[in-house]
Amino acid sequence: MFEKSLADLIQGLRANKRNEAEYIQRSLEEIQREVQQSDVRCKSAAVDKLSYLHMLGYDMSWASFNVVEVMASPRFGEKRAGYLAAAQSFHAETAVLMLTTNLIRKDLASANAAEVGVALDGLARIATAELAQDLFDDALALLGHARPYIRKKAVVCLYRLALKHPDGLHALAAQLKERLDDPDPSVVSAAVSVVCELARTSPHSYLPLAPKLYHLLTTLTNNWILIKIVNLFAWLTPIEPRLTRKLHGPLSRLVSTTSAMSLLYECIHTAVVGDVIGVPLPVTDSIGREIDFAELCAQKLQLFYESRDHNLRYVGLVTLARLQEKRPDLVADHYETVLACLDDPDMSIRLRALEVVTGMATRRTLAGTVKRLMSQLLLSNTVALQPAGAMRGAVQHREALADLPPTDASGASLVSARGALVSPGAAGATRPDIADNPEYRLAVVEAILAMCSHKSYENLTDFEWYVATLADLVYVAGVDVDRALSERLLDAAVRVRQVRPFSTQTARGLLSDAWL
Repeated sequence: MFEKSLADLIQGLRANKRNEAEYIQRSLEEIQREVQQSDVRCKSAAVDKLSYLHMLGYDMSWASFNVVEVMASPRFGEKRAGYLAAAQSFHAETAVLMLTTNLIRKDLASANAAEVGVALDGLARIATAELAQDLFDDALALLGHARPYIRKKAVVCLYRLALKHPDGLHALAAQLKERLDDPDPSVVSAAVSVVCELARTSPHSYLPLAPKLYHLLTTLTNNWILIKIVNLFAWLTPIEPRLTRKLHGPLSRLVSTTSAMSLLYECIHTAVVGDVIGVPLPVTDSIGREIDFAELCAQKLQLFYESRDHNLRYVGLVTLARLQEKRPDLVADHYETVLACLDDPDMSIRLRALEVVTGMATRRTLAGTVKRLMSQLLLSNTVALQPAGAMRGAVQHREALADLPPTDASGASLVSARGALVSPGAAGATRPDIADNPEYRLAVVEAILAMCSHKSYENLTDFEWYVATLADLVYVAGVDVDRALSERLLDAAVRVRQVRPFSTQTARGLLSDAWL
């Protein structure tokens, strides 16, 4: 008979917090005696306790053979304890794994559905290449089991076996096609999930399943299955362009009608990456207007990046960046909303917004966007904690370049007429912590340079302003970008003859500044 049950062990651990290691050592000694007994019930209780201690970081590999003994028990409760312990502790180098092949095969053929289920769960976790090869056909036969519970588990188990035994993929693919027509939605969901995972590495192999998947897409109402199917089509449309026109109707209807944000995101993502938005067919929006599908996607994306949920804002901006690659005209309409995301307290959201804003810059918006980004660099501890003389040098440098009036005392005008340097007087107003992160500061500087130099300075109308902005960045960047700035300054002077005197004067001022 066992000395302590699992509940007793847990209670003892809570009662011995000051000498926990000593208590566990005594318990392990008791467990070692218990697993040597002939009573399987006692072994099972000992294995239960070992499984718990294993989760706390204690080794139980020494009891592997005893775990197999418990797995072979005719009583389901004990068998389940053995399979759980094996799933937790067995690995490819476990010596007793070779002893489990016939044991698992016997359980897979059991008339007790609970035993079959626990065997499938355990096999999926402990399978090696040898086990997968030996038991693949046994698990494959269970796809025709009378119980949906077993068919579902068999589908998932076969996926894990196919990863270890790739030769079985062909037979599995044929069976998966049949399981997509299974009358039980849980089995269909499992089959779709497996196809999704397999198609990531070899989408061409699962292209023949497109008709059945399309049928499911247009007939099912289960959002979780629809999400997986839509996600799967995101992998198939790039290799079969004819799918884009076929998917236009179902995806546009889902985008227009669904209230589930997860499904809405997957539909928009698939429409963008699969170029379904490029199909020249109109769709109907929420107020009954006929508009372009891409325009509808842009409208719906606004729900994401205007949300208070940070996760939704992030994925919305990521998808907006993808949409921008194909339809920059639609993204430009959301300029102000995306610009507001640059003040988000989450740096990952700021970086994604920065990526989108960089591609939105035009001749009309360039100066304002640079002003907004430069203000973030200056209104931070990175600049505010610099020696006062350094900022005086920046201001004197600007006054030497152009006899410009100072910025408004209120701080409303943060950028001068020629450059983008913000008034030092406003530096104490707001100091976002994220703006002190070197990764973010570097991303801001790179974004400014990318916007200004886009397509050989297509958006620039005032090169003196550009040169002055480069000089301002020398003072406020806060990261090592000197080489990049000097290269851009030299490039502007070489390309534009009229700005050479101003560039020379700017460079002379920077070289003579004692604070640099």
